[in-house]
Amino acid sequence: MFIAVCLVVTDLVTWIQIDIATIFSLPLVLAAPTRSPRLLWSLAALLAVAAFAVYALQIPPGAFLLRETFFVNRVLDVANLLLIAVLLHIRMNSAEARETQARLIKEQNQKLEAAKASRRLVEVQETERRDLANELHDLVGQKLTALNISLNIVKIESAASISAQANTRLDDSLKLVEETIESIRNVMMELRPAVLDDYGLTAVLRWYVEQFVKRTGIATVVIEQGSPRRLPLAAEETLFRIAQEALGNVAKYARAGQVTVTLHTTPEASRLTIADDGCGFDPSACRPPASDHGWGLMIMRERAAAVGGELTVDSAPGRGTRIIVTRRDDAKSMSIPELPASGSPRVA
Repeated sequence: MFIAVCLVVTDLVTWIQIDIATIFSLPLVLAAPTRSPRLLWSLAALLAVAAFAVYALQIPPGAFLLRETFFVNRVLDVANLLLIAVLLHIRMNSAEARETQARLIKEQNQKLEAAKASRRLVEVQETERRDLANELHDLVGQKLTALNISLNIVKIESAASISAQANTRLDDSLKLVEETIESIRNVMMELRPAVLDDYGLTAVLRWYVEQFVKRTGIATVVIEQGSPRRLPLAAEETLFRIAQEALGNVAKYARAGQVTVTLHTTPEASRLTIADDGCGFDPSACRPPASDHGWGLMIMRERAAAVGGELTVDSAPGRGTRIIVTRRDDAKSMSIPELPASGSPRVA
């Protein structure tokens, strides 16, 4: 602004014709880096008015003519000055648009990198779960089974010679071994249900809901809609883990009496919904995760995003909660093998 005032004063005290467009455009050019259209056009208007004001002060009284050369040059100079302002304005907008585009591209790349990292983390977690389940089966499960067999053999061979007290202790040991085997089997199923690999998402959801009902007593059903088909393994694993987490939250917080797990599949997409009739909550009032709580929803969102899905929460106090995971699926459908007649999952 100071430079503009100095140029106007110079124009006023100089009684020779100068190139107003060239000289007065200097403040506009200096204002361009500020990216402020208001400042740019304020200077342009000030300089345009000043150009005619200086001309009015310099021209002798009664000497004004529209065709007078000095006046015509002033009009052309002001027109050029405004044209320069227009070009600078366009350049400002263009630079701002480029920066905005670059920022959006950077943010998108960061999201893609985060999604890749999250997807890789999910894959690593599932691999670790699978390896741990296999190790429990190979190292612990088999040895416990062998111990159970050995104790039964000892009981049979020494039935006539051991005391009643020793026999009672042997029975207690056998019971303890059987309970430990059952506990190990349950842990293995939690880590990596074999039914998921063999029969797909719907079957493992039905198995898990059956266990959930036994543990909690909450009436829960699984509904399958659309065309039954296998999803990509990573998607099935993720949707199952989200269902686990959601049902765990229902058991902890919802005070629900009824839960419905719905899997809807089409050739283009899949949608998993876990709905309860519990106390509900206000999703907008959720606090950021702390060290010991509040990570459930965030982890579920990250799991969904890792396989190209989107998780939404529909809830309100007193109206229950719906967890909805939607994922577009471009993979080819796979047929789903039928469950055995017993409907029970195979335990590795």
